[in-house]
Amino acid sequence: MKVLNHIVRSNGYDNYSHFIDSAFHPGLSGPSIILSSCLASFGYYFEKVLGINVPVGLLVILLFGLELFTGVRASIKEGKGFSSDKFQKGWLKLFVYFVFIACSNLAARYIPQRPIFGMTFNVYDWVHYLFYNYVIIQLLISNLENFMRLGWGNFLPIIDKLGEVLKLNKNGDKSE
Repeated sequence: MKVLNHIVRSNGYDNYSHFIDSAFHPGLSGPSIILSSCLASFGYYFEKVLGINVPVGLLVILLFGLELFTGVRASIKEGKGFSSDKFQKGWLKLFVYFVFIACSNLAARYIPQRPIFGMTFNVYDWVHYLFYNYVIIQLLISNLENFMRLGWGNFLPIIDKLGEVLKLNKNGDKSE
């Protein structure tokens, strides 16, 4: 115990108990264990069902949140104001995205693959990978459209350059 107290004191703690209280908060162990278990379960099932790592899922949610925020700001800037009808469109889109991601992942995991000429190719795994990358790209494009509508290309010219390459109009519609 003397060695442990020496180590913790040399690192700025009063004693071993002070270190334990600071590092592990034993008084809050119940709520910490419950919250940690819930988050771990969410992460586990998120990855099992959707087939994407939690950081990638957070990326999708972050891009979606940014799309909602910039879309509302752009509508206000254009004088259209905020519309709850339009706002719920985004949530339906996100729900459909996650349903397709989950379904393609579950098909990839649970539909048996039969070898053809000695080769096995999991088409559902490929579709799953294609679809969730497609969703990320679509969210990036939607955000780019909103950035253009907000006039951010004046400050970051790459926004307008990307819009030209993708043939996007400043109002967010694809050029014909």
